[in-house]
Amino acid sequence: MTGSNTKVIAKRALARDVVLVQLASIEEPLLPFDAGAHIDLMFSNGLTRSYSLTNVEDGNAPLVYEIAVGLDLNSRGGSRYIHNNLRIGENIRVSDPKNHFSLDSDHRRVLLIAGGIGITPIYAMAKSLKARNLDFRLIYAARSYSRMAYLEELVSLCGERLTLHADDRVGRVIDLQSMIGEESWDGVYACGPAPMLDTLSAISGAWPLGTLRIERFNVNPVNADSNNDEFELELLASGLSTTVLANESVLEAIERLGIEHPYSCREGICGTCEVEVIEGEILHRCSVLSATEKVHQRVMMPCVSRCVSAKLAINI
Repeated sequence: MTGSNTKVIAKRALARDVVLVQLASIEEPLLPFDAGAHIDLMFSNGLTRSYSLTNVEDGNAPLVYEIAVGLDLNSRGGSRYIHNNLRIGENIRVSDPKNHFSLDSDHRRVLLIAGGIGITPIYAMAKSLKARNLDFRLIYAARSYSRMAYLEELVSLCGERLTLHADDRVGRVIDLQSMIGEESWDGVYACGPAPMLDTLSAISGAWPLGTLRIERFNVNPVNADSNNDEFELELLASGLSTTVLANESVLEAIERLGIEHPYSCREGICGTCEVEVIEGEILHRCSVLSATEKVHQRVMMPCVSRCVSAKLAINI
């Protein structure tokens, strides 16, 4: 099993309802990662949750993994456990870093947009872009300045490239349409609440394919679509096959065949369960893959995405 056994060496308040956590390896050195990467934390209570890494060092092995976690009032256990129960000195198993939200090397002029705790991958991207002396701008919105994680660090890092929006100061939520205007960007990377990302998706309708990259931390409502057809599923490496029923996911069918496949969110937002597609036309319902990746049909998230052809063959 890949991953690392780590120990919590730091935990402190970063902003209102946001805590910073640093994890150091107990045994082997930690693996390097690029901006946008995340790790899965496997808690002692059986939960597994994904969190973005913020201390990017662009290819160099870090001494610690650093995450920032906002307290979600609708938490399914992860953020609540970290805020209320996680202690300094506690051992915790983490996955190797994974990245479904990486910066495209062809993007030389970049707009970064963050809402609330969505700043975590965006902060790492800003550090990476600044280190490479690339042209970027960062828009950061939250309900109040007191809820903005890494605020002092961002002001120092970005200077005039940073635009802040606090709902309670302005008296309304951010107007991205007017703020972005007609300015052209090679790439726009955004992470935040669903209404913000839905607005961006609507604004970007005429942009070139691949310009907008988003990462969601709440499930996209499209995943609730229940108009499903049955199809044949073949697990090529395992030599097993079955029919995926209309009321079950591909991941559930894999588990029904007795295969233990990694997963975390089961909502198409973390990327843990990604599989390679060998045959089949995929209906992508995840919020992980970019528009270009979905067009290429090479991988899928079996927890929510389905096949709309008669057969799906995957490399498991």
